[in-house]
Amino acid sequence: MLKTGNTFIDYLLVAIRFLPLLPVLLIFFKKLYLKEPLNFLLILCLLDFVAGLIRQSAILNAGHQSVVNNVFFILEWILLSQLFKATLSGKIREQLNIFLIIVLSILFTFYSLRGWDFNSPLLNTLQGCLILAVVFLSLPPLVRNSGLHVFGSPLLWIAGGCLFYYPIFILLEWLGTGWLPLCQCPADMEKLAMLSIAGFVRYVLYTMAVLFYPPQPSVS
Repeated sequence: MLKTGNTFIDYLLVAIRFLPLLPVLLIFFKKLYLKEPLNFLLILCLLDFVAGLIRQSAILNAGHQSVVNNVFFILEWILLSQLFKATLSGKIREQLNIFLIIVLSILFTFYSLRGWDFNSPLLNTLQGCLILAVVFLSLPPLVRNSGLHVFGSPLLWIAGGCLFYYPIFILLEWLGTGWLPLCQCPADMEKLAMLSIAGFVRYVLYTMAVLFYPPQPSVS
């Protein structure tokens, strides 16, 4: 378990580690696990929870941490892309699928040749920008189709979490690594605190996606 020496950051890291389970528990409690897009959100939050536990493991060295980061970042990108493309029209969705396949093929080829322990701020930024691009692409049809009930759409809250988290993540990538491992210098601790706060807000918005999910009519 990572210890920064700063009590606030340490407690925040503990909260962030378990906060992805809050939307999961709410989804199961409200029996929404078979509802779209909450089924994707369920998988995404479980994925983030497992990734967080692995990243905090003391047995991982820097190379292994990079492997974990690269693998889970790609999986998260795939899930978010599948989640938001449901709002797109058939032609745009088909073009997006082709684009995703091309990018995934490039990433898998690159990491297979270069090694999955390769840590690149440029690639991390690219994947973060791709997630933001998919979110921005889905927002106009989402707002248009939802109308006055847009705040009852889980996708709006999930999009809000992504739009809050990933710009900060991208910024930190260029100021210095936004992922673990980090050194114990004050600058890295400040970056970790910023990323933790961004993660906290993201999962709060993910939780709102479950809480504001419109009630389903009972079957008589």
